[in-house]
Amino acid sequence: MRIRPLLFLCVLVCLAGCSGEKPEATKPPRVVTAVTQPATLREVVECRSFPAQVESAQSVTLASKVSGTVEAVSAQEGDLLRAGALIMRLDDKDLTSQEQGLVASREQAAREKQALAAKATLAKTTMERMGKLLAGRAVSQEDFDKAKAEYDALSRQVEAAAAQEATSVAKMGELTALRSYTRIIAPFDGILAKRYVDQGAFVTAGAPLALVDAATGDYDLTAQVDESLMAGLRQDQTLLAVIPSLSHDPFAVTVRAVVGRVDPASRTFKLKCALPHPVPGTDTPPRAGMFGRVFVPARVTKKLLVPEACLAKRGDLPTVTVADTDGVLHFRVVKTGATFLAVDFHGRTYLTDSEAFGETGRERFVEVISGLSDGDRIACDPGATLREGDRLAGAAK
Repeated sequence: MRIRPLLFLCVLVCLAGCSGEKPEATKPPRVVTAVTQPATLREVVECRSFPAQVESAQSVTLASKVSGTVEAVSAQEGDLLRAGALIMRLDDKDLTSQEQGLVASREQAAREKQALAAKATLAKTTMERMGKLLAGRAVSQEDFDKAKAEYDALSRQVEAAAAQEATSVAKMGELTALRSYTRIIAPFDGILAKRYVDQGAFVTAGAPLALVDAATGDYDLTAQVDESLMAGLRQDQTLLAVIPSLSHDPFAVTVRAVVGRVDPASRTFKLKCALPHPVPGTDTPPRAGMFGRVFVPARVTKKLLVPEACLAKRGDLPTVTVADTDGVLHFRVVKTGATFLAVDFHGRTYLTDSEAFGETGRERFVEVISGLSDGDRIACDPGATLREGDRLAGAAK
């Protein structure tokens, strides 16, 4: 049969394979050097950041009680002003014409009062004479009553003229007070932060004309904060803030006021925080209008945070490299959450997702939701290529 030669050939092939050399032994794991750090579940203060601006604690918007044309401007924005320095002057021609009319009315009332007073004096003399004649039965009672009525009427006319004169004097005093409002002056030593009108502009009574900030003094960092955080804020509470143009590092501010009225359009309320003097990390004083951020605590929680640089992508899956007890490296797929900036301040860790620190070199952290346990050692070496099964240098074999 032909089957036997085929079986014989298969046996020869198998014997030939068995008689070959043995395969090489498995290569030893590669030894690498990498920085490791434990993954720690720690308590953190999760914050929400809100844009803010620096405002002078003493800031005044100047206006006038009279309408008129800006006749002259004596100060420019940014000028340093002394208390009482003239900023601008309004045209007072209308006040001058009114004053002239009141002077004329006062003089006329005074002359009328004098004439009426003379008539009243004569009427009084006549009444007294009639009284004596009435006692001697020389005149009738009706004649005496007519003389008395005339005197009383003239007396009332004298009083009316005096009142009209006093009214004119009072109105002149009011015009004198209004004339002072045509001169817009600095109420204290400060800086002309904003001038709302230029020379030649017509302004109405009550319209803002200039904004003056105190040259020296305290400053506030003011922000509009979401209404949901109002319950967690109180006066004199310490918060974190940053002013990027002065310093990239956050610093502590004290809550000066929590304005309880909520803006119905934005659903926010005003938060005012007192800036320290000087601002930590800089010798440059703050200026009104500077941009900043306030970090308001939202909740205290526990998170497992990993430096963003320690994460690697395997396809679309985020992974970390974990070292076991023998120092052997293993890739582990993890589920991540949000990315944060972390700031350690007064023994506590504050988290925010804001980029407002303005420092690109600041380390960012990623929350690991699953795939990693508290205490796991993570190998992190962004400059090296780590592989599954590598052994850390110095690890026990």
